[in-house]
Amino acid sequence: MRYFSKDESYCNFNLHYDQNYSFEYFCRKQKELGIRNVELLAGSQNLFIDHLGIGDISGQKRALKDNGLTVRVISAQNCRYRYQFAVSGKELIEQTYAYFANAMRLAAELDCRVMQANSGWGWWNEDLETGRKRCAEMMSRLCELGDQLDVTIACESLRPQESLMGYRAEDIKHIFDLVDHPRFKVMIDLTAMGVAGETIQQWFDIFGAENIIHTHMIDGDPYFHYLWGEGKRNLGEDLKVLHDNGYKGMLSQELTFAPYYQDPYAADVKNLAVWSEYLK
Repeated sequence: MRYFSKDESYCNFNLHYDQNYSFEYFCRKQKELGIRNVELLAGSQNLFIDHLGIGDISGQKRALKDNGLTVRVISAQNCRYRYQFAVSGKELIEQTYAYFANAMRLAAELDCRVMQANSGWGWWNEDLETGRKRCAEMMSRLCELGDQLDVTIACESLRPQESLMGYRAEDIKHIFDLVDHPRFKVMIDLTAMGVAGETIQQWFDIFGAENIIHTHMIDGDPYFHYLWGEGKRNLGEDLKVLHDNGYKGMLSQELTFAPYYQDPYAADVKNLAVWSEYLK
């Protein structure tokens, strides 16, 4: 059963291109693949931001336009990076806020309405609730800016090796309730979800379809972020659960397994061959 449209729902994250290939190359290859929607990594050489500002993006805007691509999500570097949502210390908190605020401004400049986020990880030797409260305070400030820019935050869970304060749906729900802002929504990362032993249906039961606005829709075992067909998940079953719950967001391909970085286009071709059975 084909529940979702390639043109409207399928989305490619440029993460596996970003390390070794130019932004123009990524855009050109997406056009060759017939892909229209992209999620972009910010804070890297291809789309630079930091807490001081945003790099010149005139070339990136031209490449996106020339290749018929729509930016659906901005994902500012936030995993094991200097900027994390539960950071402590006045100076680092302010620098981190400025960094993610610039990511939201970048999103608005690219006519993108979603910024991907996670809980951060705080300090593992402190009470986890302390870190969650700092995360919620950071998200609340960013949501106020989101109101001005028309950009909404989509917060995912992480794996327990990455964060002890945000690796389960119930952890994200606690932060969701602390923030309590219409600009703060959630997203499902199938790898993190699978590692936690959770299901897609559990996330919909906890948050409701109206609050789940994005997915990192990748295969896994449950670890890693694999091409579909290389892990143990069932794509048809996962898509049915999303469809039956009224999901309206993107199905984004976050491919982080190291071999894909050598030839990301070949990885995309292989991935789309599996998806072709399920997309309109």
